Amino acid sequence: GDKKKRTGHRRGKRDTGVKLRRKITNAINDESYYLAEQLILSHYNRLKSTDQPAAFETLYNGASDLLKAGQGNEGGSLATTLVKEYSESKTTPSTQLVDGLQTLFALFQKDCVKPRLEFMKEAIKWTAEHGSCPHGDPRLHTDLARYHDRRKEYAEAHRHYVRGSRPGDHARCVMEWVRQGYPSERDLFVTRGVLEYLCVETMKNANTFFENCVKAIDNEGKGQESEGEGESRRGPLINFCEFLLKTLERDALPLFDMLCSKYKPSLSRDPSFNKYLTRIAHIYFDRPAPKGMLEELMSMFT
Repeated sequence: GDKKKRTGHRRGKRDTGVKLRRKITNAINDESYYLAEQLILSHYNRLKSTDQPAAFETLYNGASDLLKAGQGNEGGSLATTLVKEYSESKTTPSTQLVDGLQTLFALFQKDCVKPRLEFMKEAIKWTAEHGSCPHGDPRLHTDLARYHDRRKEYAEAHRHYVRGSRPGDHARCVMEWVRQGYPSERDLFVTRGVLEYLCVETMKNANTFFENCVKAIDNEGKGQESEGEGESRRGPLINFCEFLLKTLERDALPLFDMLCSKYKPSLSRDPSFNKYLTRIAHIYFDRPAPKGMLEELMSMFT
């Protein structure tokens, strides 16, 4: 008799779940979005202590359904709750879970800005705290960079591209940014990108970004100059970047110091370059950095 009671109890719970899901679907179909959000949260809280994967799935599906219905506030709120719950339960950011978050990010309507950014900020924070990359998952950064890039929000796009995995797209974005009104500072923009990639320890991306920028600079100048002028069009900082990238591959600290000293006048055009180079010397040559400076630099890159 006991066994019968137990299976009956389990079936009862399952029936309640089915009924609740039906209620949620009906609420969305009736455009009662706030009610749908509350029902999803109550279903989540009911499952949370007994079946965590099913509870997460409830939040995920609920966020997805509401976002598909064009409800960025309610859907965004559930998506953000989902990420906070991942974080609180110390869930590891698997490829599958990050893929899911990328899908949710893509479902937001164009005009839904605040909830979308709030959600992505939490998602990056979760992957930074519980994943393998200290500044957050590069896939999420790339999605966010492209989002800002499309909106011509270049400074934000740049910030996330550096932490992402698409240096080619980043180079195109920076060259476009420069053309919007900073042509005389083009070399500063390129150098900043290279140094920041090196500070987050992605030398491969630094090289790809740099090669793409130089290609764009050289193409712009084609047909406008005589032989040998291409080099001078690039300017000293571009030459500095080229030598720097080669030096880091050869692990040659004296050469690094010589470079920094030779190009000091050009490097002093941006006060942040010196800090970046201190961090680069620390990362690639194990040179001790002044106390306090590393913490400051670390916080710039998280």
